[in-house]
Amino acid sequence: MMSQPMHSDVSHKEGATLTFHTRFGDIELREDRLLEFPQGLFGFRECTQFGLAKLPSVENSPLMLLQCVNQPSIAFLVADPAQLGVEIGSTDVSEALTETKMPQADTQFLTILTLYDQGDSYYLTANVKAPVLINSANRTGTQFIFTNKSYSTQHKL
Repeated sequence: MMSQPMHSDVSHKEGATLTFHTRFGDIELREDRLLEFPQGLFGFRECTQFGLAKLPSVENSPLMLLQCVNQPSIAFLVADPAQLGVEIGSTDVSEALTETKMPQADTQFLTILTLYDQGDSYYLTANVKAPVLINSANRTGTQFIFTNKSYSTQHKL
């Protein structure tokens, strides 16, 4: 989650593509690739439909945008924890998959990132304690809280 909500406007393009004007630049989401989060995200229960997009104008970045479609002003920076050098233990992965009933082969783990502005510098933290799980086979997602106390909601990157 960003420290302040990102401003985003949405416009419909021809075909089945939505364009969002974010503070990172314009992103396009295909309507047939949207993700359903039946319970929303913690603190954002009303946010139930999302799209996942690469950051515009950024090459080879592990950072992506999880853009809420039904509340366009809400978007989250996310990344695969492994691409950030953050390891989630296999026991914890198994626990999350079992409790969410998501298949390992089709499930992607993402951590929500927070960008902190310290005036002349920035830093990121990752919420490793409560990752977002996305089932790519049926395009559903959920947020899961690990019982393992070694994970932090503000793991500094």
